[in-house]
Amino acid sequence: MYTIDGLGAKTLEQRDTIYRNCIRQGGPEADAIIEMLKATGLPYVKDKSLADGDPIYRKMEIIINNPVNVEKMLDAVAKGRPPLEAVDPLIAAGLGIDYGSHNEGTVTAGYLVGQKMYALGYEKMPALPLVGCVAKTATMFRKKKAG
Repeated sequence: MYTIDGLGAKTLEQRDTIYRNCIRQGGPEADAIIEMLKATGLPYVKDKSLADGDPIYRKMEIIINNPVNVEKMLDAVAKGRPPLEAVDPLIAAGLGIDYGSHNEGTVTAGYLVGQKMYALGYEKMPALPLVGCVAKTATMFRKKKAG
Protein backbone atom coordinates (compact mmCIF):
# COMPACT_ATOMS: atom_id res chain seq x y z
CA MET A 1 0.00 0.00 0.00
CA TYR A 2 1.16 3.52 -0.71
CA THR A 3 1.64 6.41 1.70
CA ILE A 4 1.99 10.11 0.98
CA ASP A 5 5.60 10.07 2.18
CA GLY A 6 6.37 6.98 0.13
CA LEU A 7 4.87 8.51 -3.00
CA GLY A 8 6.77 11.73 -2.35
CA ALA A 9 10.03 9.81 -2.23
CA LYS A 10 9.45 8.29 -5.67
CA THR A 11 10.73 9.82 -8.90
CA LEU A 12 8.43 11.75 -11.20
CA GLU A 13 8.54 8.84 -13.66
CA GLN A 14 7.48 6.41 -10.94
CA ARG A 15 4.65 8.70 -9.79
CA ASP A 16 3.53 9.10 -13.40
CA THR A 17 3.41 5.32 -13.87
CA ILE A 18 1.41 4.90 -10.66
CA TYR A 19 -0.98 7.67 -11.72
CA ARG A 20 -1.55 6.20 -15.18
CA ASN A 21 -2.09 2.72 -13.71
CA CYS A 22 -4.69 4.17 -11.33
CA ILE A 23 -6.47 5.91 -14.20
CA ARG A 24 -6.52 2.69 -16.20
CA GLN A 25 -7.72 0.52 -13.28
CA GLY A 26 -10.17 2.94 -11.69
CA GLY A 27 -12.11 2.28 -8.50
CA PRO A 28 -11.99 3.55 -4.91
CA GLU A 29 -8.46 2.29 -4.19
CA ALA A 30 -7.10 3.94 -7.34
CA ASP A 31 -8.93 7.17 -6.45
CA ALA A 32 -7.38 7.10 -2.96
CA ILE A 33 -3.89 6.68 -4.45
CA ILE A 34 -4.49 9.60 -6.83
CA GLU A 35 -5.55 11.76 -3.87
CA MET A 36 -2.33 10.78 -2.07
CA LEU A 37 -0.31 11.71 -5.18
CA LYS A 38 -1.97 15.12 -5.13
CA ALA A 39 -1.32 15.47 -1.39
CA THR A 40 2.44 15.14 -1.95
CA GLY A 41 2.37 18.56 -3.61
CA LEU A 42 4.78 17.20 -6.21
CA PRO A 43 4.20 16.74 -9.94
CA TYR A 44 2.92 13.27 -10.75
CA VAL A 45 2.26 13.58 -14.46
CA LYS A 46 5.23 13.70 -16.80
CA ASP A 47 5.40 16.52 -19.30
CA LYS A 48 2.87 15.11 -21.71
CA SER A 49 -0.04 16.81 -23.38
CA LEU A 50 -3.42 16.24 -21.83
CA ALA A 51 -5.82 14.12 -23.84
CA ASP A 52 -9.56 13.70 -23.99
CA GLY A 53 -10.51 11.19 -21.31
CA ASP A 54 -7.77 12.25 -18.89
CA PRO A 55 -9.36 13.30 -15.58
CA ILE A 56 -7.51 16.64 -15.69
CA TYR A 57 -8.89 17.30 -19.17
CA ARG A 58 -12.38 16.36 -18.00
CA LYS A 59 -12.20 18.72 -14.98
CA MET A 60 -11.14 21.49 -17.33
CA GLU A 61 -14.13 20.78 -19.60
CA ILE A 62 -16.51 20.91 -16.65
CA ILE A 63 -15.14 24.27 -15.47
CA ILE A 64 -15.15 25.83 -18.94
CA ASN A 65 -18.62 24.57 -19.90
CA ASN A 66 -20.29 25.53 -16.63
CA PRO A 67 -23.08 27.95 -17.67
CA VAL A 68 -22.00 30.56 -15.11
CA ASN A 69 -18.45 30.43 -16.45
CA VAL A 70 -19.64 30.61 -20.06
CA GLU A 71 -21.38 33.86 -19.10
CA LYS A 72 -18.11 35.12 -17.61
CA MET A 73 -16.32 34.28 -20.88
CA LEU A 74 -18.97 36.11 -22.94
CA ASP A 75 -18.72 39.09 -20.59
CA ALA A 76 -14.94 39.15 -21.06
CA VAL A 77 -15.37 39.18 -24.86
CA ALA A 78 -17.91 42.00 -24.57
CA LYS A 79 -15.26 43.96 -22.65
CA GLY A 80 -12.62 43.34 -25.32
CA ARG A 81 -10.74 40.63 -23.39
CA PRO A 82 -9.98 37.00 -24.27
CA PRO A 83 -12.56 34.59 -22.83
CA LEU A 84 -9.81 32.40 -21.31
CA GLU A 85 -8.91 35.31 -19.02
CA ALA A 86 -12.29 34.89 -17.29
CA VAL A 87 -11.86 31.19 -16.54
CA ASP A 88 -8.09 30.71 -16.23
CA PRO A 89 -8.06 31.59 -12.49
CA LEU A 90 -10.97 29.17 -11.94
CA ILE A 91 -9.13 26.40 -13.76
CA ALA A 92 -5.98 27.14 -11.77
CA ALA A 93 -7.94 27.02 -8.51
CA GLY A 94 -9.66 23.78 -9.51
CA LEU A 95 -6.60 21.96 -10.80
CA GLY A 96 -3.72 23.38 -8.77
CA ILE A 97 -0.37 21.97 -9.92
CA ASP A 98 -2.15 20.01 -12.66
CA TYR A 99 -2.67 23.25 -14.60
CA GLY A 100 0.27 24.82 -16.36
CA SER A 101 2.56 24.72 -19.34
CA HIS A 102 4.34 21.56 -18.09
CA ASN A 103 1.51 19.38 -19.41
CA GLU A 104 0.20 21.84 -21.99
CA GLY A 105 -2.75 22.49 -19.69
CA THR A 106 -2.86 26.15 -20.70
CA VAL A 107 -2.91 25.15 -24.38
CA THR A 108 -5.67 22.63 -23.67
CA ALA A 109 -7.70 25.27 -21.82
CA GLY A 110 -7.34 27.64 -24.77
CA TYR A 111 -8.45 24.89 -27.14
CA LEU A 112 -11.52 24.04 -25.02
CA VAL A 113 -12.49 27.70 -24.65
CA GLY A 114 -12.11 28.10 -28.42
CA GLN A 115 -14.37 25.12 -29.09
CA LYS A 116 -17.02 26.63 -26.82
CA MET A 117 -16.76 30.03 -28.48
CA TYR A 118 -17.02 28.53 -31.98
CA ALA A 119 -20.12 26.61 -30.88
CA LEU A 120 -21.63 29.91 -29.69
CA GLY A 121 -21.11 31.53 -33.09
CA TYR A 122 -17.86 33.41 -32.46
CA GLU A 123 -14.82 33.64 -34.70
CA LYS A 124 -11.14 33.76 -33.86
CA MET A 125 -9.21 37.01 -33.63
CA PRO A 126 -5.54 37.72 -32.77
CA ALA A 127 -4.22 36.73 -29.34
CA LEU A 128 -3.68 39.15 -26.47
CA PRO A 129 -1.55 38.92 -23.33
CA LEU A 130 -3.50 37.85 -20.24
CA VAL A 131 -3.60 39.57 -16.86
CA GLY A 132 -3.52 37.59 -13.60
CA CYS A 133 -3.50 34.20 -15.29
CA VAL A 134 -1.38 31.07 -15.55
CA ALA A 135 -1.70 31.20 -19.34
CA LYS A 136 0.37 34.00 -20.84
CA THR A 137 -1.69 34.79 -23.97
CA ALA A 138 -5.08 33.81 -25.35
CA THR A 139 -7.12 34.18 -28.48
CA MET A 140 -9.72 36.92 -28.76
CA PHE A 141 -13.10 36.19 -30.30
CA ARG A 142 -15.86 38.22 -31.88
CA LYS A 143 -19.40 37.32 -32.88
CA LYS A 144 -19.58 36.15 -36.49
CA LYS A 145 -21.24 38.59 -38.81
CA ALA A 146 -24.47 37.38 -40.36
CA GLY A 147 -24.31 36.49 -44.01
